[in-house]
Amino acid sequence: MNYALSVSTVRELDEIWHYIAEQSGSFEIADRVVDSITDRFLAIVHSPGIGRSRDDLQPGYRSFPVGQYVIFYRSDDDRVEILHILHSKRDLGSLLKPE
Repeated sequence: MNYALSVSTVRELDEIWHYIAEQSGSFEIADRVVDSITDRFLAIVHSPGIGRSRDDLQPGYRSFPVGQYVIFYRSDDDRVEILHILHSKRDLGSLLKPE
């Protein structure tokens, strides 16, 4: 099994990195935070059921926390799709409303 990143995920990881680098003044801290998030992708691939079911937000969604962030994904027999990476204090319900 492998994983794919949505366009939203790529943008969100970039935004997270820039925000942390700006707030901390350190590229190394920003790198560590983003690395800690992306390191979890393989754990999710190896055990897709590891996350919490989030059908309350969108059918088939699962979530997995990483520090102050939450990875949202869905999986089938062939791959895991990483859909979003959002800060846990955001209003996740409004951000992930069905389209």
